[in-house]
Amino acid sequence: MWTRAELKSRAKEGLRHYYWYGLLVVFVAGILGATSGGGAVSPSVAVNNTSTVANSDSLGMYYDTEFLIMVLMIMAVVSLAIFVFAIFVSNVVAVGKCRYFTISTLEQRNAGFEELFGCFKKGRYLNVVKVQFFRGLFEFLWGLLFIIPGIIKHYEYYMVPYLAAEYPSMDRKEIFRLSKQMMDGNKFSTWVLELSFIGWYLLGVICCCIGGIFVNPYYEATFAELYLKLREDRLGIARNGVHSPDEDGAVYTQQAQPEQGWQGGSYYQDPNNGPS
Repeated sequence: MWTRAELKSRAKEGLRHYYWYGLLVVFVAGILGATSGGGAVSPSVAVNNTSTVANSDSLGMYYDTEFLIMVLMIMAVVSLAIFVFAIFVSNVVAVGKCRYFTISTLEQRNAGFEELFGCFKKGRYLNVVKVQFFRGLFEFLWGLLFIIPGIIKHYEYYMVPYLAAEYPSMDRKEIFRLSKQMMDGNKFSTWVLELSFIGWYLLGVICCCIGGIFVNPYYEATFAELYLKLREDRLGIARNGVHSPDEDGAVYTQQAQPEQGWQGGSYYQDPNNGPS
């Protein structure tokens, strides 16, 4: 079982080795639209971006019809462009951010800025796009069944980007299954862990309204610690890479290379299908 104090203590200790590099990573990731915790963009993005325009119909009497149509078309194109960018760029960068902080946390060193874009490599990219898209889609659809189911699914899928970062070629269904397995009984505690950072972010806002940026590496490192802890407890993979079969017989090993992080991604092997 894990505690917030334990995770935060480890995160702060590890950040001593790479804090400023981590700050650069979260800053660039934020510019590219990658949310904290490796979030995934859902179809609701397009809906939210166009809802304001739809409300402008009540003011149509003040505008020329052709001009109004042109504005609506421009807004639709912009919303579509933002949505496509989020799916094919922001979501992948979000997984890369998880990749950077997990490697850095695991090895107590700067993993290298290039890990932020590590999932754009051939053999990783399309599967990561698919995994993140379905994560966002499922959260959106469950959210339509009132708020509570959507929140539950959000935390059930919480480890999806971390698993995709470590196993970028793993089957989508397997990633979702493992995330569900890891978060079983940990959803509420993870929510409380998120809430524990509110004080830091409020303090950051007070400090010239930008101080929250400096809290982000601490936040990301803490949740990387959570992933590693749950990976050890639920998947039987110790921090040193020692592995054991999970309940379904699949074997997961972590091949961390001291110089280059996860060389070619971690190794995943299904005993029924061989290496993937």
